[in-house]
Amino acid sequence: MKRNMLALAAMALIACPFFMSCSNDPEMDSVPPTFKEVVIEPTHPAKGDTVKATIKFLTEGKKWYKVSYSWILGRSGQKNDYYLTKSEESVGQKEPSFTFVVPDTLGNYTLQVRMGTVQASTLFQGGALSSSTSIQNGAIRFEVTE
Repeated sequence: MKRNMLALAAMALIACPFFMSCSNDPEMDSVPPTFKEVVIEPTHPAKGDTVKATIKFLTEGKKWYKVSYSWILGRSGQKNDYYLTKSEESVGQKEPSFTFVVPDTLGNYTLQVRMGTVQASTLFQGGALSSSTSIQNGAIRFEVTE
């Protein structure tokens, strides 16, 4: 009987750390960014110009490393709209930016940006390794001139 009690106590001591150990769990301290608006440079592009678009932070978040987004450039007011569509990723905790060449067709254009997922090396609040993000003003309009 003493031998059984001693064996049971030894097994309990060996098994205890396996049930109580949570120190290897990742911390839930990543916070996804949110975005305010899209700005372009130059602000009044001419046909053939290379434009840089930057998606500006509203809140920077913390401990994330990649964000995905897509954008569409369309020409309005015509029967045949001009579309340029692309999906991209930005690596690093920085404001995403991309470039495009302004079409040779004069007119009014809209650049629409949609934010996608954010990835982090530690868990986001709520426990997911990726989270979605948003942009308040994801559209910008401009006129292409000579």
